[in-house]
Amino acid sequence: MAPALSRRAFLEVGAAIGGGLLLGFTLPGRTQGRADRFAPNAFVRIDRDGRVTLIMHKVEMGQGTYTSMPMLLAEELEVDLAQVQLEHAPADDALYAEPLFGVQETGGSTSVRGNFEPLRRAGAAARTLLLAAAAQTWKVTATSCRAERGEVIHGPTGRRLGYGALVDQAATLPVPPNPPLKDPKDWRLIGTPAK
Repeated sequence: MAPALSRRAFLEVGAAIGGGLLLGFTLPGRTQGRADRFAPNAFVRIDRDGRVTLIMHKVEMGQGTYTSMPMLLAEELEVDLAQVQLEHAPADDALYAEPLFGVQETGGSTSVRGNFEPLRRAGAAARTLLLAAAAQTWKVTATSCRAERGEVIHGPTGRRLGYGALVDQAATLPVPPNPPLKDPKDWRLIGTPAK
């Protein structure tokens, strides 16, 4: 028979698990990859054909992780949820470890809560780079461009380029450390029903 869990041990374990939600999470730098792909961080990849892939470092355990986490990325990247495909992340604690435990794991109902901001930042960083790449291509300001459903659109002229056409140029740009996140009032996907 296992010994009863003491009150002290219960509080220590509870604090350790709960405290993990408060720890910071930094996005790893640009990952090495093939020349026909744009991978500004360890979570998102966009291929020349425009395919968007979320490198999924969590597993589905019945809580909607495979819908919710792509939704976070799609929201900030300005693509439809159906445009995001999943690829399981390799076992790599250096890139995907949870800050509290130092290992890549899924558990404690923390996948979405713990990755809410990091995945949004990953999408926002990619969006920012794609906007900058289009602006350089057209020789306009990035602020005159907007991202919409997997394309960058130049507002004044209506010119459009799909994300796939911009991956080579975007891959040459420095990843922004603090890309601007969308205001919650502008969300199209987060907080809506999806399957």
